Amino acid sequence: MAELLIFSFLVGAVLGQRFRVMVLMPLTLAMALVTIVIGFVAHLAFFDGLKGFACCALALQGGYLFGSFARFWLAAARASRVFARPLKTAR
Repeated sequence: MAELLIFSFLVGAVLGQRFRVMVLMPLTLAMALVTIVIGFVAHLAFFDGLKGFACCALALQGGYLFGSFARFWLAAARASRVFARPLKTAR
């Protein structure tokens, strides 16, 4: 379970670097379908599968938030380096 949460967080961080927020809806729906299949294969109870899906969806969205913050932080760091303001000195 922990491996799947880490993987979901990292996938969300990569998606946060590249895509807009609308990519989360199809990915979450695809994750729901995969979770149902894995739950049947692993002989999990319905609520155990639902708990795993909820945790993975939250990790995906948290990773997306982290990735988008990282993208904006890196863009701000680059912009301050490229457009450096001259110092105002007293004459």
